[in-house]
Amino acid sequence: MSRHFQTLAGIGLALGGTLVPSVASAQYNRVPDPNAKRVMVAVFRSGDKGLGVQAADAVRSRMTSEFPFKQVYVLPKQDITATLEASGFPVTEALEPHDQKALATLLRADEYVTGTVSKGPEGVKVEANLVLARDNALVQPLGTYDAKSVGEASSLIAKELKEARKQLEFEQKCINSARQQQYDAAIASAKEGITAYPKSTLARICWANVLVTQKAPADQQLALAKEITAIDPKSRPGLAILAQSYRDSNMGDSAVVTLTRLLATDPKNPRLQKDVVEAIASLANPKVAKPVIDEAVQANPGDPELLRLRWIILLSTRDFKEAFAQGDELVKLDTSFADTTYFIRTARAYAADSQFQKAAETASKGMAKFPGNGSLVYEQIVTLRSAGQNQQALEALDKAIAAKQPVEGASVLRITLLKDLGKADEVLPAIKAAIASGDTTANLRVLALQAGNEAYRKAAGSKTMEDFATAVDVLKYADSVVPANLKPQAQFLLGATYTSFSGLKLKVAQETKACAPAKEAKDMIVEAQILLPRGGSFSPDAMRQLMGQVMQYDPFADQIIKAYCK
Repeated sequence: MSRHFQTLAGIGLALGGTLVPSVASAQYNRVPDPNAKRVMVAVFRSGDKGLGVQAADAVRSRMTSEFPFKQVYVLPKQDITATLEASGFPVTEALEPHDQKALATLLRADEYVTGTVSKGPEGVKVEANLVLARDNALVQPLGTYDAKSVGEASSLIAKELKEARKQLEFEQKCINSARQQQYDAAIASAKEGITAYPKSTLARICWANVLVTQKAPADQQLALAKEITAIDPKSRPGLAILAQSYRDSNMGDSAVVTLTRLLATDPKNPRLQKDVVEAIASLANPKVAKPVIDEAVQANPGDPELLRLRWIILLSTRDFKEAFAQGDELVKLDTSFADTTYFIRTARAYAADSQFQKAAETASKGMAKFPGNGSLVYEQIVTLRSAGQNQQALEALDKAIAAKQPVEGASVLRITLLKDLGKADEVLPAIKAAIASGDTTANLRVLALQAGNEAYRKAAGSKTMEDFATAVDVLKYADSVVPANLKPQAQFLLGATYTSFSGLKLKVAQETKACAPAKEAKDMIVEAQILLPRGGSFSPDAMRQLMGQVMQYDPFADQIIKAYCK
């Protein structure tokens, strides 16, 4: 059953903020002491119909008879039932943790007892916990008991509860001192609570929180968090502090395992989901989280949040076959799971598994469900390219651009596809058009420089006037748009192009006894003498070699000009 706190809160308002006097009040025929702690016993969770109610009734009855009335007021069953019935909640089923807390708050309970019960080899198996109503993460385990009946188990639970409650006054003192920033006094009170009840988790949690506030060394926090989780392996505060302590101690694998255990206690917590996923991605080998999440899924079959985390972990560990099956199962459980993130991650996983056609098909399915989504368009284009379908990828991209769909790195992606398709003559115009339209992408500038480098290499190989002229034009443009850190490379390449081009011009001038190519060569030599030193930091040795050629060409150019330019 899953309900919301607002429902129960609404009932509280409807009742004027107080409970309707019940039959139980008349039955007890006495008013609880104002200083008595109010304790609620919630229906225990059970797979056997009626057994959870029997366990709660037995514990409630035992507590009523054994706890001093002036110290502990056990809320009558009728008061609990009246509130649940007024809100439309079933009275024979266990509430979700957040609803238990909401009910305890409405009934003005200070604490509540909850647990699970099942039929066992001896009769019944009962596990119980004491929870502080102010925060349902503050849990004190009361033990697990194999007994002949719920009545026998309730006697054992009540006995342990008496012992466990001995820590509470010290836990409260610890909390009060910590709020007043009296940290030494807070720790002293926590230690008193542990002395009063050695199995205390509540006093230890307060102590651990003080250490966190004081930014105590990680090893101190780690040691105390280990004590808490040894007593209560499901303690949310204990696991949270333990995970952070592992992180601070650079124990990434342990942090991931602990965070995964923590999420298993509260699988619908989005912040925990984020922490676990980030930890898996950045802290450690994700394989360490897989057995933990597998165990959590087995203990909570069909829980979509845990299955989603398992899917993410399977993708991280590259267990693609299981991941694809898990993703399909999730979509069947909840169609809303098939959001853009699902399609994008699944497409990338297929691509990583070299199933490029499946990747493209997945992206296409996502686009059909979410038309116009730029991220899915990008995935489709990238996967088509990976599958070697470059023309289809270019057509899909051009269609998206025409439809003004935002596609990440559209200009760079398009230019890359043009290069893949061997359309070199379209590359530079595409770069110029993108930059002229205001695209500030740094990779565009890098592509302009790459185009210049390729043009230079082509000219050096062909040794034709046309190719050298093209290389000069491309490199001059690249020099005008590249960022400062790439300027030396652009200027070196342009200087190198001018050097080779001037040599070719001088050869033509000598063979044809023409003035024009000699003067053009001289102008190029001057440019090379300026540009090569500027680009010297890019390739010092090659720069010195080229400058040697320039120094040889310069007087030769002067001789030809003198001879043929009359």
